[in-house]
Amino acid sequence: MKHYKKVVALTIIALTIVGFIYYFVAHPNTLDSLKNLSVINIALILFLYFLVLLILVLILKVSLALYEKHIDNLENLQLNIWSNIVNFFGPLQSGPGVRALYLKKKHGLNLRKFLYVSLIYYAFIAVVSCILIGIGSFAWYIALSFIILCLGSLYLGFRIMTKKINTEDKPKLKFKLIGLLFLITLAQLLITSLIYLIELKIVNKSISYNQVMTYTGVANLALFVSITPGAIGFRESFLLFTQRLHHIRASNIISASLIDRSVYLVFLFILILVAASMHIGNKIKSTKE
Repeated sequence: MKHYKKVVALTIIALTIVGFIYYFVAHPNTLDSLKNLSVINIALILFLYFLVLLILVLILKVSLALYEKHIDNLENLQLNIWSNIVNFFGPLQSGPGVRALYLKKKHGLNLRKFLYVSLIYYAFIAVVSCILIGIGSFAWYIALSFIILCLGSLYLGFRIMTKKINTEDKPKLKFKLIGLLFLITLAQLLITSLIYLIELKIVNKSISYNQVMTYTGVANLALFVSITPGAIGFRESFLLFTQRLHHIRASNIISASLIDRSVYLVFLFILILVAASMHIGNKIKSTKE
């Protein structure tokens, strides 16, 4: 089954690359918009990606606190650096698996507990993404109703989860920690929206932040059904299929995606250099053995 998924993922990536090449050959004017890409733009996008990495460090710290577990800041940062690298270059999206195995061996957090805290985090991502779509796409009264519905669904989900989980595996759902985790997740998605805003403004200065909020929400939801690194192919498809929500042209989506993928590869290359200098890979692997 894993081999089958890997073949499918590689096929989707290959088709996506071919699709990009075909689109740019058929629409050569699309590349003209990339002339506005500057070193300052690249540096700013990289800076924001590093902020997202630091937020992931905070998310893991707060998530572990739900089980009264502690992880040192440097160790936390190294684990997130390595899982980001593995998540992109490893088979399928294996970053969470690396974190799960490491935390089990090093901090005694069993896989069920890791799954529960991960579900809380992913539920926050889904809810915030839907809220961004609602605010960006609809009138304020519809958006408000949408927000209330999303938060109500989240609360109901928490109630159901707390009843289904065994007492020994149940996280300590303190309002302070849950509220902090929600706010940190919100900050992560808002910073992500700023990354998309910069990329889209490079290709079309008339795009509004409301459009970018919808774009961000859709792009994040694509991660839930993706089996490719960085949701390659899936994210672009989601964004193209939802043009009626964000009203961003296909040429702008393709160009902005090319910028994002290119800069993110630079970001990963920097992480690889950091990981090599700190021997992070060996530390993580020795813990898993």
